[in-house]
Amino acid sequence: MTSNFKIRNFIEVEFDGQEFDLHNNFSFVTFSHDKQTDELKIYFCKSNGDWVSKNEIDKLTFTLSKIHYLKTIDPKPELIADDQCLSGITFYYSNDRVENTGLLDRQVPEAGDDIIFTFENDRVIRVNCDTVMLKSEKFN
Repeated sequence: MTSNFKIRNFIEVEFDGQEFDLHNNFSFVTFSHDKQTDELKIYFCKSNGDWVSKNEIDKLTFTLSKIHYLKTIDPKPELIADDQCLSGITFYYSNDRVENTGLLDRQVPEAGDDIIFTFENDRVIRVNCDTVMLKSEKFN
Protein backbone atom coordinates (compact mmCIF):
# COMPACT_ATOMS: atom_id res chain seq x y z
CA MET A 1 0.00 0.00 0.00
CA THR A 2 1.21 3.48 -0.78
CA SER A 3 -0.14 6.71 0.71
CA ASN A 4 0.41 10.45 0.36
CA PHE A 5 0.08 11.21 4.10
CA LYS A 6 1.50 10.16 7.47
CA ILE A 7 -0.41 9.12 10.58
CA ARG A 8 0.53 10.89 13.81
CA ASN A 9 -0.66 10.08 17.34
CA PHE A 10 -3.36 7.68 16.05
CA ILE A 11 -5.82 10.55 15.39
CA GLU A 12 -3.91 13.00 13.19
CA VAL A 13 -2.77 12.91 9.59
CA GLU A 14 0.08 14.96 8.17
CA PHE A 15 -0.65 16.03 4.63
CA ASP A 16 0.62 18.78 2.37
CA GLY A 17 2.63 20.43 5.16
CA GLN A 18 -0.28 20.51 7.63
CA GLU A 19 -1.53 18.28 10.43
CA PHE A 20 -5.22 17.48 10.69
CA ASP A 21 -6.74 16.14 13.91
CA LEU A 22 -9.48 13.74 12.77
CA HIS A 23 -10.73 13.19 16.33
CA ASN A 24 -11.18 16.79 17.51
CA ASN A 25 -11.29 18.99 14.41
CA PHE A 26 -13.02 16.84 11.79
CA SER A 27 -16.20 14.78 11.77
CA PHE A 28 -16.78 11.59 9.85
CA VAL A 29 -19.52 12.12 7.26
CA THR A 30 -19.88 8.84 5.35
CA PHE A 31 -18.12 6.35 3.13
CA SER A 32 -18.99 5.01 -0.29
CA HIS A 33 -17.77 1.97 -2.20
CA ASP A 34 -17.86 2.08 -5.99
CA LYS A 35 -17.35 -1.49 -7.15
CA GLN A 36 -17.04 -0.48 -10.81
CA THR A 37 -14.02 1.76 -10.17
CA ASP A 38 -12.82 -0.41 -7.26
CA GLU A 39 -12.60 2.65 -5.00
CA LEU A 40 -13.72 3.37 -1.48
CA LYS A 41 -14.05 6.99 -0.37
CA ILE A 42 -14.17 8.09 3.25
CA TYR A 43 -15.33 11.65 3.90
CA PHE A 44 -14.61 13.99 6.81
CA CYS A 45 -15.64 17.65 7.25
CA LYS A 46 -14.49 20.32 9.68
CA SER A 47 -16.26 20.08 13.04
CA ASN A 48 -18.18 22.89 14.66
CA GLY A 49 -17.13 24.10 18.07
CA ASP A 50 -14.86 26.46 19.95
CA TRP A 51 -12.12 23.80 20.24
CA VAL A 52 -11.71 23.39 16.47
CA SER A 53 -8.34 24.62 15.16
CA LYS A 54 -8.50 27.49 12.74
CA ASN A 55 -7.11 26.03 9.52
CA GLU A 56 -8.35 26.78 6.04
CA ILE A 57 -9.32 23.21 5.14
CA ASP A 58 -12.99 22.28 5.39
CA LYS A 59 -13.14 18.79 3.89
CA LEU A 60 -10.85 15.73 3.80
CA THR A 61 -11.44 12.75 1.52
CA PHE A 62 -9.54 9.47 1.67
CA THR A 63 -9.64 7.57 -1.64
CA LEU A 64 -8.67 3.92 -1.39
CA SER A 65 -8.03 2.28 -4.77
CA LYS A 66 -7.67 -1.30 -6.01
CA ILE A 67 -9.19 -2.90 -2.95
CA HIS A 68 -8.05 -6.40 -1.98
CA TYR A 69 -9.84 -6.64 1.37
CA LEU A 70 -12.70 -4.65 2.89
CA LYS A 71 -14.34 -5.19 6.26
CA THR A 72 -16.84 -2.85 7.83
CA ILE A 73 -18.37 -3.23 11.27
CA ASP A 74 -21.56 -1.28 11.84
CA PRO A 75 -21.81 1.10 14.78
CA LYS A 76 -23.55 0.03 17.95
CA PRO A 77 -27.05 1.54 17.97
CA GLU A 78 -26.73 2.67 21.58
CA LEU A 79 -23.60 4.65 20.64
CA ILE A 80 -24.92 6.21 17.44
CA ALA A 81 -24.54 9.72 18.91
CA ASP A 82 -20.76 9.28 18.49
CA ASP A 83 -21.00 8.25 14.84
CA GLN A 84 -18.99 11.23 13.65
CA CYS A 85 -16.09 10.88 16.08
CA LEU A 86 -12.96 8.99 15.01
CA SER A 87 -11.23 7.16 17.84
CA GLY A 88 -8.20 6.02 15.86
CA ILE A 89 -6.52 5.56 12.50
CA THR A 90 -3.65 3.15 11.96
CA PHE A 91 -1.76 1.08 9.47
CA TYR A 92 -1.93 -2.50 10.75
CA TYR A 93 -0.68 -5.97 9.88
CA SER A 94 -2.91 -7.65 7.33
CA ASN A 95 -2.03 -11.09 8.69
CA ASP A 96 -3.86 -10.24 11.95
CA ARG A 97 -7.41 -9.55 10.81
CA VAL A 98 -8.93 -10.91 14.01
CA GLU A 99 -7.82 -7.69 15.75
CA ASN A 100 -9.81 -4.75 14.36
CA THR A 101 -9.31 -2.18 17.10
CA GLY A 102 -5.60 -2.46 17.79
CA LEU A 103 -3.30 0.48 17.16
CA LEU A 104 0.19 0.28 15.72
CA ASP A 105 2.45 3.34 15.83
CA ARG A 106 3.29 3.42 12.15
CA GLN A 107 3.38 6.71 10.23
CA VAL A 108 3.49 5.15 6.77
CA PRO A 109 2.27 1.75 5.62
CA GLU A 110 4.53 -1.21 5.16
CA ALA A 111 4.04 -3.70 2.35
CA GLY A 112 0.80 -5.60 2.81
CA ASP A 113 -0.59 -3.42 5.62
CA ASP A 114 -4.27 -2.64 6.09
CA ILE A 115 -5.55 0.77 7.08
CA ILE A 116 -8.06 0.79 9.93
CA PHE A 117 -10.44 3.61 10.87
CA THR A 118 -12.15 3.10 14.24
CA PHE A 119 -14.87 5.30 15.69
CA GLU A 120 -16.20 6.07 19.17
CA ASN A 121 -19.40 4.12 18.41
CA ASP A 122 -17.40 0.96 17.56
CA ARG A 123 -17.78 1.41 13.78
CA VAL A 124 -14.74 -0.02 11.96
CA ILE A 125 -13.61 0.40 8.37
CA ARG A 126 -10.65 -1.83 7.51
CA VAL A 127 -9.14 -1.93 4.03
CA ASN A 128 -6.22 -3.45 2.21
CA CYS A 129 -5.63 -1.74 -1.12
CA ASP A 130 -2.89 -0.61 -3.49
CA THR A 131 -3.16 3.12 -2.70
CA VAL A 132 -4.79 5.38 -0.15
CA MET A 133 -4.70 9.04 -1.12
CA LEU A 134 -5.84 12.03 0.89
CA LYS A 135 -7.33 15.14 -0.67
CA SER A 136 -8.19 18.37 1.11
CA GLU A 137 -10.66 21.06 0.05
CA LYS A 138 -11.59 24.58 1.05
CA PHE A 139 -15.15 25.85 0.81
CA ASN A 140 -15.55 29.36 -0.49
